[in-house]
Amino acid sequence: MPSTPGEPSFQGATTTMRQAIIRAPDRFEVVSVPMPKAQGPGEVVVRTAACGICSGDLMPWYLARKVGTVLGHEMVGWAVEVGAAVQGVNAGDLLFFHHHAPCLDCEHCRRNAHVHCEAWRRSKIDPGGMAEWIRVPADIVCRDAFPVNDLAPEQALFIEPLGCSVKALGRIPSGVQGSFGVVVGCGIMGMLNLMTARALGAAKLVAVEPDDHRRALAPRFGARAALTPQEAGEQLKHQADWVVIGPGHPAVITQSLNYVRPGGTAVLFTPTATSVRTELDLGELYFREVSLVPSYSCGPLDTRAAYNLLRCGAVDPQPLITHRFPLEQVQRAFETARAGGAALKVVVVLSEARP
Repeated sequence: MPSTPGEPSFQGATTTMRQAIIRAPDRFEVVSVPMPKAQGPGEVVVRTAACGICSGDLMPWYLARKVGTVLGHEMVGWAVEVGAAVQGVNAGDLLFFHHHAPCLDCEHCRRNAHVHCEAWRRSKIDPGGMAEWIRVPADIVCRDAFPVNDLAPEQALFIEPLGCSVKALGRIPSGVQGSFGVVVGCGIMGMLNLMTARALGAAKLVAVEPDDHRRALAPRFGARAALTPQEAGEQLKHQADWVVIGPGHPAVITQSLNYVRPGGTAVLFTPTATSVRTELDLGELYFREVSLVPSYSCGPLDTRAAYNLLRCGAVDPQPLITHRFPLEQVQRAFETARAGGAALKVVVVLSEARP
């Protein structure tokens, strides 16, 4: 139910909060700022429980574009201030909310291509995921936010990244059920791609990963076999119905395309840096009829599907959490995630108790 006038303020005795600002592509600062306030009856103010570090947050070229903003978009928290016009959200709910939301009415939305909607691209949370309090604007509240009281916060923070996996695999024209798939890269998103493909009924999954530790973990999360890139080059030529290519590196992309069978699909899961070129033999891909399918972020249909996979237990990502840090150690959290190896999901914990 909405919070009502006359009740004690959710802000208590303070009007400030802490947040993690991106100062440089490899440097972050925790600062105190005024707490956000609802700006209309359709908004919700959330006490952040936790925020994951996305693999995209580790790309220097991407972070360079985000300098001066608040790090993080894989967050979950408790609704504290709920506007009078908000439906379906009560004060005290554990709330998932995406950092963007589409209009659901434009040509792109009618095609379920939500990430190309102008409203999706303009929308944003205030100020970002790694802040103790977040204002969720009305467009996000009504189009891609929902209570997740049947999940723990450390489950719910996976809804957005898992939604990206759901979308990527959903873009394979032949579908995943009964297929032979290859997942390249066994960082956090590679492991989620394996788990999602298994949940969607893939018959055989093979992981490709150079790091010994991550390669050894891959069978736990769905891979029948886990190969080094050299082994994959020798064993997987033209074998897979589909390949999800995680690392956005030209050499990895080029080699991974060779795993796809004639008529199969390669999903480009991560972008290369702007202006970086990847050499492709389009003639060879043409005669093999290999489809190249990019998959960027996710939309409301994907986040709901991810939530359903989590709530029914088809995907259990909590074992992927390897490190937890408080907000004041966000620099160390970032460096741990960037180091890779044994670090998979690194989570910044902002509040361990419901307010």
